[in-house]
Order: sequence, then structure tokens, then C-alpha cells
Amino acid sequence: MGDCHYLYGNHMTVKRITFLQALLDFIGLGGRLHLAWISSAEAQKFVQVVADFTEHIRVLGPNPLKGLGLTTAGAQKCRSNGRTHEPAKEPVPAPAAQ
Repeated sequence: MGDCHYLYGNHMTVKRITFLQALLDFIGLGGRLHLAWISSAEAQKFVQVVADFTEHIRVLGPNPLKGLGLTTAGAQKCRSNGRTHEPAKEPVPAPAAQ
């Protein structure tokens, strides 16, 4: 790491992936994000990483959140406490740029 010709891009990627992995763990989707450093000259490594991760996802099974009825368009039921959160009637305007 650190030899990327985009200077600090790989360091920022590790930070972002680490954050996203923690976020996915928090919402119950842990283990579903993977980062691997692969050169464009490493076709066999790419094939192996993709095959291994595909099998890992297959073992994890389907999305555990799929059957919870969470949608972006309708009311969202929070299963942890039974409350229903209704979506806003009108879009909330974005804050003005300073």
C-alpha cells in the first residue's frame, strides 16, 4: 500500500472501506464488502478473489433485511420497537449553501 500512483487514494480507500464494513456490521449486513488490491496484470488473482468472495456471499445467504418490509417509498416499520415512520409528505429542501 502507498505505491498507488494516485498518491493517497489507496489510504483513503482503506479508511472508507473500514467505515463501510463497520456500518454494514451495525445494520446486520456484515461480511458483504471486501477490498483486494489487484493489478491489471493479475488476471488469475482477480478471478480467484471474485470466486472466493462469491462463495463467501453464497455461504452468508440472502439479504437478511429483505423480508423486513423496509422501503424508501412507503412507511418503514422499525422492528426493534414497533413504531412506524411515515415518509414526509413533501420533499425536505436541502440547506442553502454558505
